[in-house]
Amino acid sequence: MRTPSHARRWAILGATLVALAACGQSVPATSPPPSSLGSPATGPSPSSATGVTPSAVPPPATSPAAPRFSAVRSAIRLPAGRSRAVAVVLGSDLLVCGGLTGAGTTSSILRIDLATGAVSPFGTLARAVHDAGGAVLSGSAYVFGGGSSVAEATIQRFGPTGASTQVGQLPVVRADLVAVAVAGEIVVVGGGTPAGPDGRILATTDGIHLRTIGRLLVPVRYPAVAVLDGIVYVLGGATAAGDTTTIQAVDPGSGSVRLVGRLPRALSHGSGLVVAGAILVAGGRSAGVAQAELWRLDPTTGGVSSVGRLPYAISDAAAVVAGGRGELIGGETSSPVATVITVTGT
Repeated sequence: MRTPSHARRWAILGATLVALAACGQSVPATSPPPSSLGSPATGPSPSSATGVTPSAVPPPATSPAAPRFSAVRSAIRLPAGRSRAVAVVLGSDLLVCGGLTGAGTTSSILRIDLATGAVSPFGTLARAVHDAGGAVLSGSAYVFGGGSSVAEATIQRFGPTGASTQVGQLPVVRADLVAVAVAGEIVVVGGGTPAGPDGRILATTDGIHLRTIGRLLVPVRYPAVAVLDGIVYVLGGATAAGDTTTIQAVDPGSGSVRLVGRLPRALSHGSGLVVAGAILVAGGRSAGVAQAELWRLDPTTGGVSSVGRLPYAISDAAAVVAGGRGELIGGETSSPVATVITVTGT
């Protein structure tokens, strides 16, 4: 996670982005961590970087009935560039919470009207954070961890009024994580602390009481995450030794974790979506460079295939599915952008 502090912040992105990606409460924003948020560590090959030798992945299956995907630049535009935010659908509202702007970490919550393209203020987080995780449960939205200049453990909740309160704490400070709703609870996966990626998989039904339900075989921060048929897929991410290709499948019911495949290249900071019943990974970074590829995972075979390209290379976009369409909101290339990409399947 990062905190720009002056007019030169984008010119020195690699130095200023590092603070929160691998820092805790006692680590200053300029301390270079082992794996920085702005410049993910490159390093050994995917198998040596993860400490796991993934099994061979079958070639991607093809089917005449497979959906086709389109990714286009939306007419929607945010008031200012914003990356590393949380996007959720709360009732009929698509909300973008917190994130990183040219002025630093923001606490604002924006509402996007997908029918008209209008963007308006909705509320304010109790604490300004970016690189947090977020999900909706029982009519409330929850934002987990993240931070501003350092990682935090705060769990925030807000409802339809937009008023946010702090309701709980993660076991330790944690940023660069993802939260997803599965079968009546929220599952928190990925992310890390100053000591490195945190492999613990957490679950909660109220945002207050959390329990550990399992551990990732390959602990990562900045993974792309998607949920299909009750299984949480963790695709890529940054390890302590570099970005990885590994794809892990988490069964929240049993806590079991399996390695089910590999991405074609090591990738972190990507966005996970489920569109037209397919698991997609959009954008991200490979060797520190923003990507425009749209990948599809076949969870049956573990095969991964390219199904298109985004209109521009992007990482760290807030990803959400609304009305059957995937929305990649904001994100960054060398700095936060204000644009939105819509992904559809036919």
